[in-house]
Amino acid sequence: MARRGRYRGQQRPAAAGPRRDAANAADSELLDALGLLRQRRAPYVGPLAAIVADVLDRFPLAPHGPIVEIGAGTGHLREWLPAPVRGRVVHTDPSPAALRDLQRRAPEARIALAPAAGLGFADSACAGALGLCVFDAVHAAGGADAAVAELARVLQPGARFVHFLDMATLLEAPLRKLDADGLVPIPNVFGDPSDQEWPLDIVLFQRDWLTGLLALALRSGHPLATTFGLYFGAFLAEPFDAKGAGDLFTAVAANGELRQALASQLASGCQVALQQGYPALAARPFHSGKHLAQVLDTTFTACGAFQIELSEIVTSAAWSPASNQGTSRYQSLCLGHERRSADFPRRLLTESARARLASGAVPGDQTLREAGVFAFVARRI
Repeated sequence: MARRGRYRGQQRPAAAGPRRDAANAADSELLDALGLLRQRRAPYVGPLAAIVADVLDRFPLAPHGPIVEIGAGTGHLREWLPAPVRGRVVHTDPSPAALRDLQRRAPEARIALAPAAGLGFADSACAGALGLCVFDAVHAAGGADAAVAELARVLQPGARFVHFLDMATLLEAPLRKLDADGLVPIPNVFGDPSDQEWPLDIVLFQRDWLTGLLALALRSGHPLATTFGLYFGAFLAEPFDAKGAGDLFTAVAANGELRQALASQLASGCQVALQQGYPALAARPFHSGKHLAQVLDTTFTACGAFQIELSEIVTSAAWSPASNQGTSRYQSLCLGHERRSADFPRRLLTESARARLASGAVPGDQTLREAGVFAFVARRI
């Protein structure tokens, strides 16, 4: 099990021609995406590693046998693991390109080419299992039940599966569910998404109400229907394309000018509609991160082979001297939602940081970096 060449799931020769070109393009896209994630995580490596160490200290892995990581990618989680755990991990992933990059970064790492539903270990061979931002991808691909069954097969009785989510969950699965329920999402443009324990990143409208509002806006010459026609059209289209709609959602959510325009035009559009007797805006909050929490809770409970021990957001903070004048005094990353400000916001993620601020013991040149991660732990019965 020490190296990929002796692993029964070892890499096969790459396909030739168009299939190989498509595979190379997919590998390049994957590595680019993982590279961007690495950049976003870089300022928060200290708090993220502290969260991983805290969870593994409270819920330790069994002392004997290999630990398998599913969906290891290029090794982000490996870099945060305490050294005694890191040395026991076999990193698995279905992408040869990702594993090659992981091996380049950590030549001593043990790797194996394998999907989450076919890990290749013997029954009850593993002392623990780990994952970072992988189970939402497994679920989106329809493989959640198979992956949990495989974890139940390879884990020793009493061994734990520990999953961390530090970035926003993949949107396609929750968007499909919302569409089936007749709901249309927009990014939360009405407040700070991070102003709650679970980032409130999405606001929902009833499809029929929104359709009527857009028709009224179009008749009235209001810009809402034209400026955001492409966006709303993607969510109102039949059949519904969750991938395309999700890309548009992400584009609007990431653009400050578009978010501001959407908030302004929704407010003025609703005011025009009210004057013409249309029902008032009735928006519902939605936390996309909670979607994965529900998936994990439901899937592991239904399997019948696990006891859930933890399912909550875990936080950590680190103080450091400001590197130069003008640097933000505050930065935080909670389930993919980042805040940066010249001063400390009203709501902090960690009790220790709040207590230090309240005591007045914070020098003027200190920067606070906080991280919030959804941690899930299930023990093999």
